[in-house]
Amino acid sequence: MIKLGCNESLPFGWKWVEAGSVIDVRDGTHDSPKPVEKGIPLITSKNLKNGLIEFSTCSFISEEDHINIGKRSAVENGDILYAMIGTIGSPVIVNTTQAFSIKNVALFKFNKPDVYNRFFYHFLNSTLVKQQFDKNARGGTQKFVSLGNIRALQIPLPPLEEQKRIAAILDKADAIRQKRKQAIELADEFLRSVFLDMFGDPVTNPKGWEVKPLSELTTKITDGTHKTPSYIDLGVPFLSAKNIKPWGLDFEDTKFISREEHEQLIKRCNPELGDILLSKSGSLGTPAIVDTKNEFSLFESAALFKLNKAMIEPEFLYHFIRSEPAKYMLLKNTKGVAIKHLHLKELRELKIIYPPRELREDFIRVAEQVKRFVLKSSLSDIESVHCFHSLSQKAFSGQL
Repeated sequence: MIKLGCNESLPFGWKWVEAGSVIDVRDGTHDSPKPVEKGIPLITSKNLKNGLIEFSTCSFISEEDHINIGKRSAVENGDILYAMIGTIGSPVIVNTTQAFSIKNVALFKFNKPDVYNRFFYHFLNSTLVKQQFDKNARGGTQKFVSLGNIRALQIPLPPLEEQKRIAAILDKADAIRQKRKQAIELADEFLRSVFLDMFGDPVTNPKGWEVKPLSELTTKITDGTHKTPSYIDLGVPFLSAKNIKPWGLDFEDTKFISREEHEQLIKRCNPELGDILLSKSGSLGTPAIVDTKNEFSLFESAALFKLNKAMIEPEFLYHFIRSEPAKYMLLKNTKGVAIKHLHLKELRELKIIYPPRELREDFIRVAEQVKRFVLKSSLSDIESVHCFHSLSQKAFSGQL
């Protein structure tokens, strides 16, 4: 068992070092450059996802601002970016010909020969880093980690050749994990394609299906409590929009409320098996079918649809909402400046195509087959994630 900062707990030839002593650690601009319609991309923490830079969602700044930012934090291929605010982490090894600037992002430059960038990339994804930053992260609703804490990050550093050997092993393990993830994404894309092929664009409705407002297909449309409840260590799960994930509900990261408070909340909003939930704040427009008989309550960021089961099936409505045209139709009605919201009035008026039951049931049979594949792949993916984390722990304690 290695102990943070204790060289005696490390294998021979390893040593604890602070990141700032072996890596050039900087961060992006602290200013807020004026956005322009066309220019140089400005990458922030939210643009770092799944080991990649998402240029499609960034804003742009002028060439002049880009040059000024580059005097302090110019980014080059081989550097590593790391989100400092919000969801801390999501490291990315830079590999692009696209010029860009950074804000609210840590920048690691490997000018010294002591650290191999791929070794450090995997280390940034390890629990050793999470433990250190969780301890030092500051902020209320939006967490951030300071540049000083990043520079003080403790690294268990082996000799360079050992770093390369460890990185090669973790690269291979990560590639297997990513392939499983890609298989799930391809299954998802396939089902969206089948829906559009069978029913056409649900917004333009080229096949001329009957159209009904959502209010006619449901017995109730509501949302969770607008009042923050009193949380307890263990009790009835209390879910919000963040717990609504593609292919189901996530009960892993949830809060709890008392049985008494739950009984009061379900008088207005009582999620049950076969209902549909929809994220209406934060990550907008993600639906999920309630597939559990276990009790839980909801926060106002989640909408609840109780369906008229004689008229429409949960699976059809779920996939209707997940289609890109329907999601676009939902999101164009969002309101709010800083945080966007979907409102119940617009949800009740949402126009739903209504093909014949036989055709809906044909699609549902296909969807069930794909769902079984996805659930099986998801279990394998969860297992591979656990195996990868176990492998990572061994790697950074010198046990590989």
